Amino acid sequence: MLKVQSAEVRFRLFECGQFFLILMGAGLLASAAFADVVEPATLAVADFEFRDTSGEVRDQTAEHEARLKAFGVALQDGLSEKIKLVALPCQPEQCTIKDPGLVALSKQARTASAKYLLIGQMHKMSTLVGWVKFAVLDLSNNKPVCDRYLTYRGDTDEAWRRAAEFTARDIEKHCIP
Repeated sequence: MLKVQSAEVRFRLFECGQFFLILMGAGLLASAAFADVVEPATLAVADFEFRDTSGEVRDQTAEHEARLKAFGVALQDGLSEKIKLVALPCQPEQCTIKDPGLVALSKQARTASAKYLLIGQMHKMSTLVGWVKFAVLDLSNNKPVCDRYLTYRGDTDEAWRRAAEFTARDIEKHCIP
């Protein structure tokens, strides 16, 4: 009679052990599945400024303003796939590091629940050479995550669009952890 109880106890321990292993396996699978679900980084994008030191005689102000707006749209379109963008309240008006300024932009970005702030400038050095200067700031410690110069060739709609697309890819790859 004692042997029957001993075998029954071992069988129940075996059943509990199997159940425990199944439970552990399910927990590991669930934690692995939830580990892939990461909250996207939130980024506020300020309007880029424009600087022209090319010395060209012809006034291209209207063309450059249109290209700068198109650059901003293409940049945000390129970023929105993997990064959650939040709008700044100053967007309908001037919204650059000069006006309303970096302190005001940072405050607005924090209020909009952004973790990062993107600021920048397009610089037309000549008809053939332009620069995109930008910085991504971590708003939790007010320090730049990255600060970069990228060059582009040409002063056409196509050149500026490509510069925006490349800038978006560069930010995703090198600037947002």
